[in-house]
Amino acid sequence: MSTYAERLAAASPLAAAAYQFGQLAEAADKARAAQAVGPKVWHFASSADARTAADREQVADGDVLVVESEHVVGIVVVIQPVAITQQYGDFNAYAHLGKPARDYCGGGYTASVEHAEQVAIELGYALADVPAAQTARIASGRPVPIEVPRMLVEPGDVLHAFGARLNVVDTGTRATGADEVEGEWWALVHGATEDDRRRTYREQWTFAVPLATAAWDVVTVERALSAPTA
Repeated sequence: MSTYAERLAAASPLAAAAYQFGQLAEAADKARAAQAVGPKVWHFASSADARTAADREQVADGDVLVVESEHVVGIVVVIQPVAITQQYGDFNAYAHLGKPARDYCGGGYTASVEHAEQVAIELGYALADVPAAQTARIASGRPVPIEVPRMLVEPGDVLHAFGARLNVVDTGTRATGADEVEGEWWALVHGATEDDRRRTYREQWTFAVPLATAAWDVVTVERALSAPTA
């Protein structure tokens, strides 16, 4: 059954033009609303399943695809899944783009790339283009994953440990032997997300590492860095 607007458009060329303009405006509004929400994230059992979904257009251009079983995260470019992680499975490798993903199609996939990178970082997966990701995150004031000596971990860092991302509340050292020669480095932490808290502990908790180990150990943290000056 046609609406009144449709019947009016059928009876008058001017009304038809106004109706078509309204339809275009509505479509543009929906597109802007979808863009504001951000790309949709899909999880698949395998990269082969994700590629099949892309081939059948069951996922949209710009959507983010996650395959935890293979440590793969990618984005849909038209109907082709492209990995932004070093692992790519059945996806196209990042290098197939021929340029940094943020520059591809005049920057049209930047929002998808940044969302996909954040998902990969939270899962602890290695990114395919670390310099580009770090430069973009530093410029926007967001934390970047870096490697630091364990003894230089600071409150405010997000420490990657125990298969989780942990907000560092405080750190320090303490003696454990009577002669104060022995000791340990400790950190008070709290899971960064609900999933991280399920993997570790719901509340803040403390763990310790012998100083003999902490003195040479290197860990991964997420930390906000200052942009380099020109």
